[in-house]
Amino acid sequence: MLLVKLALVSVANLADLELTVREIYRQHPEVSVEYKKWSKQFEFAKYVRNIFVGHTNDALIAKAIEWKPELLSLLASDEDKARFLVNLFVFEAALNTYVDDKEAHLVFDGDTDLMYPPDWKRFLIFLTDIVRGGLAFLAALIKAAREDIPLAPEGEELMSLYVKAGRATFRRITKSGGS
Repeated sequence: MLLVKLALVSVANLADLELTVREIYRQHPEVSVEYKKWSKQFEFAKYVRNIFVGHTNDALIAKAIEWKPELLSLLASDEDKARFLVNLFVFEAALNTYVDDKEAHLVFDGDTDLMYPPDWKRFLIFLTDIVRGGLAFLAALIKAAREDIPLAPEGEELMSLYVKAGRATFRRITKSGGS
């Protein structure tokens, strides 16, 4: 479960990153094209990260208990297997709440029960695909950014940067960016 969460967080963070790099699309529209191929799936990963991975969401817990009433007895257990099942069932509830206003699922064709092997396989294929899609987006972004980055300084120019680095002082950085 930890690896699934990490994969979803990583993909969701790509969706956040994309908001900050849109300026590059003017000179490199191919980066935008690569992102758009996966944008719906990335938004799904963001949704799951925000309601399941980031912090406890009371509405999600309530929905998970409605979805899997056995959670009530599992919550009282200290066993690792029980903790895994709690995470799994809450995760399923998160997957199943990604619906539109008419309760139509936005990513999968219907409810997802990860204990049901075809649903588990479908989810793993989906997760593999969006991770690969994220890597393809990053590759396009890196390629574009490298084309726009000036060549590394050499000789005297490089030495002056090292001298400046030797004089650097450090202060705590605040959220606003000032010291």
